[in-house]
Amino acid sequence: MVLMGRQPRGQRITLAVSLLSLIGFLLLAFSLSNFSAVNAGVNSWAVTIQADWFTPVAVAISVVFDTYSLLLISLAMAVLLFYKNCRKQSVLLLGAMGGDALLVAASKALVYSSRPANELIAETGNSFPSGHVTGIIVFAGVLTYFAWQVWRSSKAKAASSVFYVAITVAVGFDRIYLNVHWFSDVLGGLLLGTFWLTFSILVFQYLESQQIIRWRMLSRSG
Repeated sequence: MVLMGRQPRGQRITLAVSLLSLIGFLLLAFSLSNFSAVNAGVNSWAVTIQADWFTPVAVAISVVFDTYSLLLISLAMAVLLFYKNCRKQSVLLLGAMGGDALLVAASKALVYSSRPANELIAETGNSFPSGHVTGIIVFAGVLTYFAWQVWRSSKAKAASSVFYVAITVAVGFDRIYLNVHWFSDVLGGLLLGTFWLTFSILVFQYLESQQIIRWRMLSRSG
């Protein structure tokens, strides 16, 4: 089994990142009270940078990268990939985003964390973790993974990675700017999203390797 047996170096690193992210997320979830001072400080700072001209932009970012919005976008892209004969990629994107939505919903149900009282827009439900951050980590991460599989140019790969980091930072900043999340919520979303992204890719690679093995065995027997 690729996940547990001998693995290429890249898969070992991915597995390590996945496990560390999961451990980090669980530790954070059980120690949220230790972040009270940091959360309050970041929340107070956010108030000082809020501006009338930027708030509509921040609200638009919030709408576009909402969990449900990303699910709809993922569904549309998955259908397109399926009809473009990229069926494995279609399944990975849809499975990763579906699992992301379930994980976020379960985490919010299990971990009680009230939202900041000075939020700029109305948000409901528990605060931890940030579904927006978790979602963009998984969604943009899967697309970046696809890009790395297709593009050969190191410059193109680097550009896609920079864009991935930039959009993740933008969404995380947006949640803090609008004061709809605490800093610990954004950090939790980062850790949970990283865990689920890397885990999904590892499962995808394992299933892909099993398919290749079966194809080789059928070719030899034929």
